[in-house]
Amino acid sequence: MRFILAALTGVVLTMTAFAQPEDSLRKTYDAVIAALKAKNVTAVAQLSTAEKRNMLKEFLPSTEYDTFCVDALKGLPSPYKVLYVQASKDGKMARMVVEGMAPVPPEMQKEEHLPPERKVQASIDFELEAGAWKMGNTTLYVEDDKLPRPADLKMGQRGDYDGQANTNLGGQIQRMEKQAAGTVYVINVVSEEDAVFVPAALVSPDFVPGAIVSFYAAVHGKDPLKYWAESAELVPFP
Repeated sequence: MRFILAALTGVVLTMTAFAQPEDSLRKTYDAVIAALKAKNVTAVAQLSTAEKRNMLKEFLPSTEYDTFCVDALKGLPSPYKVLYVQASKDGKMARMVVEGMAPVPPEMQKEEHLPPERKVQASIDFELEAGAWKMGNTTLYVEDDKLPRPADLKMGQRGDYDGQANTNLGGQIQRMEKQAAGTVYVINVVSEEDAVFVPAALVSPDFVPGAIVSFYAAVHGKDPLKYWAESAELVPFP
């Protein structure tokens, strides 16, 4: 068993419903990027959640402000496109997933033979404080050719998998491929990528890149990174 994502109470906002929240989240994110580029840690703190403000105040010496700003920018894509927006049921928390190019540190370019920039996905948590969205924790997903991944996305037939589903797994959808009988979702599971085939009857329009989905699935007989889902469920933002 890989890991289980608990079913949490929340709501996914539709395209028409989240237009205004998305604009607000974008505004905060863009302001943080601008403040980091200006090396204005005071402005960054004002745009951050209370937890992050306390962290900056308690653990970041003023002599390290410039380094903090430079390092923070390395993991935040700009320019970017929004892949996904999700909000809590009470409307006080939200998550925005963005994708774009981010700079690679020179030392990493040299050691890992990487280009000056690479594509990253950033999953960013926000909290509503006094009527304004504040930016919280950020989780990065970086394409890595060294990660174990399925040999291909030819998912075959149900008979190619274990007779019974016996694995709970889940993660953030990185990409997807529609096929004749359903959709394949490639998810990031910390140290590997897994491909999960979801029959058409179980596919939801909420299963898009950036969304976190949990599956109960059967593993492929020959490729342990392929699964056939017996159930699929969106994991709402708490």
